[in-house]
Amino acid sequence: MDLIHEGKAKRVLQDPDSPERVIIEFTDTVTAGDGDKKEDFTGKGTIACEMSKYLFKYLEGKGIDTHFVKKLEENQLLCKKAEIIPIEVVCRNIAAGSFCRRYGIEKGIELTQPLIEFFVKDDKLHDPLITTGAIIKLGLAEREDLDFMRSVALSVNYFLEELFKQRNLILVDFKLEFGRTEKGHIVVADEISPDIMRIWDSKATSLDKDIFREDKGDLVATYTQVFEEMKKAKPDEVEPRTESIQVIVETKSGIKNPPGEVAKKALTRLGFADVEEVRMGKVFKIVLRKPITSEILTQLSIMNVKLLSNPISEKHKVRLE
Repeated sequence: MDLIHEGKAKRVLQDPDSPERVIIEFTDTVTAGDGDKKEDFTGKGTIACEMSKYLFKYLEGKGIDTHFVKKLEENQLLCKKAEIIPIEVVCRNIAAGSFCRRYGIEKGIELTQPLIEFFVKDDKLHDPLITTGAIIKLGLAEREDLDFMRSVALSVNYFLEELFKQRNLILVDFKLEFGRTEKGHIVVADEISPDIMRIWDSKATSLDKDIFREDKGDLVATYTQVFEEMKKAKPDEVEPRTESIQVIVETKSGIKNPPGEVAKKALTRLGFADVEEVRMGKVFKIVLRKPITSEILTQLSIMNVKLLSNPISEKHKVRLE
């Protein structure tokens, strides 16, 4: 099999049976501090692969698109080929790690709501934090893609949190990578294991890669312990999470907008003389019974053309809440 990419803890191989699929091979290597600390632990690749398979299947069952197809060997997953978007998406529920160092706050502070952060995926630059404006200006991703990845990350956070709660596990934070398939769909890629997330027990004891970072114990035994707890959870008892989308419909430039003109005249009479133009439109709020996917956004475009807007005189944009 041809090697496509070799990272710090995984290898990506071309599937010899399909040009549209790849094989993700998990190694026993664990790194920390941008690779400054590195060690091999026998069995780590196998348990990280097993956990990724389990959690990918769980998320797929809840309606989230991933690159996972099936498990092959002990440390191999067959996945859809996807071009990785060079942005890492981090979701935080509790202050820990670099977040504490960056802002000088105490570890363990619970955030009032999940926080999404973006980082450049570049080891040479040490994966720096980046703003959405900079991402767009640098051409790393479009605003619509960032909104979509944020929405998916929040859905993943909800479903993982609810599953872990059943076994008294606390999801502190996690990192997601996304890829674009040959069909243009953006999917969750890479892996989902304690290598890319922080998990605590009820006493705030680490059950993740912090074991290695801080030399706290047996990494493989800890991973095995947390996986055994995960498997005792009941995915069917995790309630669905509704998603909201706003569709904003506006009259195209150059086309008269009588309601807006009436509103402008009324504002002028009320003393708001600086108002140059008012254009009135429509806002539709659509609530879904499942997470937002690329396919749903495609269906939404069809809905706009067929029902929500007039493509001749109106334009529309989608806002993910």
